[in-house]
Amino acid sequence: MHKQLVIDGLLSSYIEMGEGRAILLLHGWGSNANVFNDLQKVLSKSFKVFAPNFPGFGGSDEPQTAWSCHEYAGWVEAFMQKLHIENPIVLGHSFGGRIALILNDRIQLSRLILTGSAGLIFKKKKTVIFKVLHRFLKKGILRKVGIRLFGSPDYKNATPQMREVLKKVIAEDLESYARKVTIPTLLVWGKNDTETPVAMGRKFNELIMPSQLEVLNNCGHYCFLDDKNAFLDLVNTFIR
Repeated sequence: MHKQLVIDGLLSSYIEMGEGRAILLLHGWGSNANVFNDLQKVLSKSFKVFAPNFPGFGGSDEPQTAWSCHEYAGWVEAFMQKLHIENPIVLGHSFGGRIALILNDRIQLSRLILTGSAGLIFKKKKTVIFKVLHRFLKKGILRKVGIRLFGSPDYKNATPQMREVLKKVIAEDLESYARKVTIPTLLVWGKNDTETPVAMGRKFNELIMPSQLEVLNNCGHYCFLDDKNAFLDLVNTFIR
């Protein structure tokens, strides 16, 4: 059941389960806390597990300005202070992985789990073309055509305000934050992930010295859904 609280004037919702040592689950872009339902239920048998809905997702208020990853990390920090969460294990999926990397630089975490995490700049021809078009196309039919042809589903499905947030988010290269991670880190990637390919997981593995990379076959971007048992086995071994 979702609970609510107000942080910096924004009404936000979250799911809390279990008792014990704290685990914080950070969802990806275009998703919400419900994506972790099965994972949260299992982990809550031994831990106190929190899954917040980021501002702009899962019914939480949208930020009033175009936030970057840093504002989102600040929001998570305020969320933790409100609920007296200290030294948690943090699991970040995709966009949530970006926030986890910055959060690690702001406060003390005990362990870090990144799965299908974004945050490193891997330029693709399609992205470069879209950026060039975006610079020159003015508002109107040409711009709409450019977005329809080259815009990502995340961009096309977002509200105008969240589109501005997304522009900031995808432009941020968090390599320097990955290099700062000194706590034990588990990287779990789906072999068939096309959103954040395994190559990105390998790069994170190089940048984060105390890390181990596990690649799950027959899994895509949501490997904690595609192969729940294998994912949980890895997580339980790591955090215990």
